[in-house]
Amino acid sequence: MGLIFGHNGASRLDMTGGGQGGPQNGGTPPSAPQAGTNPNQGTQPQQNPRQGPPQQALDACATSTQGDACSFTQQNGNTINGTCIIPPNQNQLACAPAGMIPQGQNGQAPNGAPNGQGPQGQGGGTPFSQETGTPGVLRFFTQPLSKQMSWLLPFALISVLLALFASRIRLPLESGAHKALLLWGGWLLTCIVFFSMVSGIFHSYYAIMLAPALGAMVGIGFAQLWSWGEDKKWAGMLLAASAAVTVGFQYFAASQYGDFAWWMIGSGILLGLGIIFQFIKSGRRLAYVSMLAAMLIIPMYWTVMTSVESSDINLPTAYTGASQTQDGPDRARQQQGSNVNAELLSYLEANTQGMKYLVAVPSSQQGSQLVIATGRPVLFMGGFSGGDEVVTVDDLKEMVANGELRYVLYGGDRGNNAEISSWLQTSCSVVQEYSQTNTGGPQGQSMTLYMCK
Repeated sequence: MGLIFGHNGASRLDMTGGGQGGPQNGGTPPSAPQAGTNPNQGTQPQQNPRQGPPQQALDACATSTQGDACSFTQQNGNTINGTCIIPPNQNQLACAPAGMIPQGQNGQAPNGAPNGQGPQGQGGGTPFSQETGTPGVLRFFTQPLSKQMSWLLPFALISVLLALFASRIRLPLESGAHKALLLWGGWLLTCIVFFSMVSGIFHSYYAIMLAPALGAMVGIGFAQLWSWGEDKKWAGMLLAASAAVTVGFQYFAASQYGDFAWWMIGSGILLGLGIIFQFIKSGRRLAYVSMLAAMLIIPMYWTVMTSVESSDINLPTAYTGASQTQDGPDRARQQQGSNVNAELLSYLEANTQGMKYLVAVPSSQQGSQLVIATGRPVLFMGGFSGGDEVVTVDDLKEMVANGELRYVLYGGDRGNNAEISSWLQTSCSVVQEYSQTNTGGPQGQSMTLYMCK
């Protein structure tokens, strides 16, 4: 309930609640710490750019190009995701963590945002603004959020009005159109208003929450215009106008990302044919289908390109357009399996046959790659960050006694539960220590494998 109403609820609306502090009080998760803060050590002075980025940040971008997604592990074990940039007073690429991207030489953040509007809201801006832009009524219609799910949004919003006037409003609701509007339109408008005004934590892939409602409202609006068109001549013209606004926005959105191609004019041609077909006897069906197809061409293209080109497995996003380079899916697949210790995996799989859990780890960040590599359940004792009280010592004792669990991989900055640590040291035996190696979690993190019986 705390996550629902706190971290994932009210704290998202306000940067002071959603953009400050650790995950326990609704702040940024460890994968994206605040500028100048260490989630495990309290507030620290912000790093002086003149001192240069840490070596881990330089190594993370050694084979990358500017703008590529990157990640590295700090000395304290925190895994940081960010973007490869050339920091001020430096001559080589470094992985700039979300929240620590320094100001550029020209008074702008490296992503081109004005001073104070960089990721994580430096100088009072909005966290992750390089993904979601700044709060406002046009947030879903401009970069960088317009590419996510907004391609049919103009028609969907028009459809809200069409459904509202589908019939006379009666309470309790009797009209099927009004019941559908309450569900799908309420869903759509609530999300649009909420995410348009959010100034706290907001990643671009959250926009996927609007997709079902968006599709429903597009269908509802089109069906309503088709129904009206049987005896109202103006319904076809209203469809044409709505489709023209939507296709025009799609041209504008595609051009924002440098991906407006000549073939996209085909949607305009289809729209024109649809208008012409309305003046042909028995051509209404063809007219409506043509105008609907016109609105779907560019979204279909963007969907295909998202599937083919997107490679960011940490913060997935829609196709970024021709103006930004992509690494392709092959690199993403390589990254998924690149952070797993093969020797550790072989040992655990060989010695846990018939057991429910492959191993127990402090957090999902330390065990998710083990799940991907083996398909076996892994027990995350502390949730996402390792700080949630999900599993207690008594729970571990019971699972060991029942034969569900034998091994515990513990340590690092997220292995900070004193009771669990004490129990492991007194009741379990050390199998091996993993220092500065891959354990399936944050790279460079020292962890110990315990066997409990």
